[in-house]
Amino acid sequence: MSSIETLVTEVARATGLGPNARKFIGVVIEYIFKQPGGLAGLADRFSAAGLGDIFTSWLSGQPNMRSVDAGQIRSALGGQSIEDIASKAGVSPSVAPTLLATALPPIIRAVTSGGVMPTALPAAFTGLLSEKGKKTSPYRSWRWLLPLLALLALAWCGWHSRNVAKAPPVATPSANVAAVSKEPTLSFKNTDGKVTLNGTLGTVADKAKLLGDAVAAYGQDHVSADIKVDTGVKQPSWLKSVSVLFPALRQSGLQFALNGDSLKLDTSKLPEPERVAVSQLFQKELGNLEVEGLFDKGAAALGALPPGFSSEDLTQALNQTTITFETGSAVITRSSESILDGAAKAIQAAPAGLRVEVEGHTDNQGNAETNQKLSEERARSVVAALEARNVPADRLLARGFGANRPVGDNSTEEGRAANRRIAYRAL
Repeated sequence: MSSIETLVTEVARATGLGPNARKFIGVVIEYIFKQPGGLAGLADRFSAAGLGDIFTSWLSGQPNMRSVDAGQIRSALGGQSIEDIASKAGVSPSVAPTLLATALPPIIRAVTSGGVMPTALPAAFTGLLSEKGKKTSPYRSWRWLLPLLALLALAWCGWHSRNVAKAPPVATPSANVAAVSKEPTLSFKNTDGKVTLNGTLGTVADKAKLLGDAVAAYGQDHVSADIKVDTGVKQPSWLKSVSVLFPALRQSGLQFALNGDSLKLDTSKLPEPERVAVSQLFQKELGNLEVEGLFDKGAAALGALPPGFSSEDLTQALNQTTITFETGSAVITRSSESILDGAAKAIQAAPAGLRVEVEGHTDNQGNAETNQKLSEERARSVVAALEARNVPADRLLARGFGANRPVGDNSTEEGRAANRRIAYRAL
């Protein structure tokens, strides 16, 4: 494979542009060598934006190409240049900076092959310029085949009608289809307000959204990112939720990692009140993921119960736990499973004869009858989950109280959140 085709393949894979990568590269190369000063002029623009070292790392012969993000591309090229490139390449101006951040480093390395910064476009790349403007009609390209295809279709139909009854069943290789997709990943680290993001997503649009939301939350100078694009990666279920969380994740020392539908959260460097608050945020926004590392005061209290603990000790610890449900539903979120594990273990170790009443409570929003029913269903869901963890059924009782026993002010969101709860009482 030629160096040009290698470049096209690399950019197509990294950006997700597929066959359109060739046109995009042609537009970018034309921009580079038609601007004042050509490639050297482009280098000057990056230097003026404080990105000279990054640009130099892209030159052929340099050991490590440094990454650049969409905001840095904007500061170096300017909005008008980006809009011109987007228009000629047929891509959205909002996505163009991210596409350029992904494609420009390998393009610069390719055109500086041999370690020389050319003053004019190398002859090997002129073919890309001629191809960027081509528009081929699929119909015209294949029109001569249509009669032949029609005859073949008629012949096949006749053969199929004679032989389909004789054909043995063919197994469908469904397992191979499932194996193609890879899991999306993302890691986050906040160090004194500087946020570092790394991972792999399936499309440039997903990458652009993630980086755009991060920059909006923390500022361009406070975000460092290396997000790769791989078209074999699945669509992340958590992308929108992570963007919602960004503005609240300002605690230095906070880290988390997402891999598919699994989340590992590290709040160990935060003060306890912040650990609780952050964990509850993740439970709320990413409750349907398999979560490791949530800090729950109740779970910690259950784990610290001394031998021979009393019924009061047990219910005091249980009432500090946080069990969450899908919105408007009695379905317990996956993030609550480890908390239920600890609750079941503690109830099993409780004094003989103790029964625990599991109470469901709601806020006062909506219909009172609906709230009453929902509170009862949620209490029964928790009882069923505890029974599934080997707590004897005769030690549990489910009751719902609707919005009749508030502990917070229903006129505020904070108060309503406190009222939506599972509580426990010793019988």
